[in-house]
Amino acid sequence: MQGLMYRKSMDENRGMIFIFLQAEEHSFWMKNTFISLDIIFADANKKIIKIHKHTTPHSTKSLPSGGPTLYVVEVNAGYTDKYGINE
Repeated sequence: MQGLMYRKSMDENRGMIFIFLQAEEHSFWMKNTFISLDIIFADANKKIIKIHKHTTPHSTKSLPSGGPTLYVVEVNAGYTDKYGINE
């Protein structure tokens, strides 16, 4: 439930994965998150359907998945560009 909230930093090759019980629309926000992230939403087939890049720390803006997702991966901002990860 806490995700990466309250962390001041994260090593480059680290992240957090959320695995939900069923595929449905999910939405994240950055409240209480101190580092900018790339948030990757993937469906039940592990196809990436949405990436929110360089999210704004402490923002309460909703970052929706754009469709049913089963997986969400949070990595440091810029990670998806650096490694060519695309929707």
